[in-house]
Amino acid sequence: MSTKVLVLKTGTTHPDLVARDGDYDAWFVRSLPCPPEDVTVVPVYDGAPLPQNPEAYGGIILTGSPLSVRDEAPWMRALGEWAVARAEAGQPVLGVCFGHQLIGEVLGGRVEPNPNGREAGTVEVQLTAEGAADPLFEGFPAQLIVQATHNDALVIPPSAPGVRRLAGNGNTPWQAFAWGNNLRAVQFHPELADTSLQTLLDLRGWEGSTRPSPHGEALLRAWYQRWVAKG
Repeated sequence: MSTKVLVLKTGTTHPDLVARDGDYDAWFVRSLPCPPEDVTVVPVYDGAPLPQNPEAYGGIILTGSPLSVRDEAPWMRALGEWAVARAEAGQPVLGVCFGHQLIGEVLGGRVEPNPNGREAGTVEVQLTAEGAADPLFEGFPAQLIVQATHNDALVIPPSAPGVRRLAGNGNTPWQAFAWGNNLRAVQFHPELADTSLQTLLDLRGWEGSTRPSPHGEALLRAWYQRWVAKG
């Protein structure tokens, strides 16, 4: 089984942040515990086709995006259905922020503006009982400190059989979920450094504060080691 990772890039962040810290894909390349040359980035938001040889990758990541799932661009639904199909075929899939929401809709949920308002900054997320028992969070504390920035959320939870809520908080009850053995999704950004997030908040004029989190990169390491490297 390959240990290469396919990163499906679903948007681009503020250009000033890109110039300083790179874009969504670069954050994953820096955070994943594998050589950069083992990561392939496909900018699906910009019209790049999905790979014809997905089995060449040991894991697939759907990134965050400033775009909204509610835009319903044709490529969005196609990407979400493709990702779910890859998980059904046995490949590890991780959806992050936009990717989390997109997969959630394909699995029967509904994305809307969060009735609790924008979540931006370093936040605390509580594991559910199923989250504490899930391999993704094995060895993690019951409360995680993570980076987040989103206005939309899974307001109607995914209803597909086998979906399990893994984590939440007062702002966003569906912070993480699992479907089957191979698909995991998180609303927060495990790949994002607190300094990069603070820069983004300042550039966008959003309220929120940041502090370092040990749990973001640790989660990416756990996903890679327990799904991708394990084969």
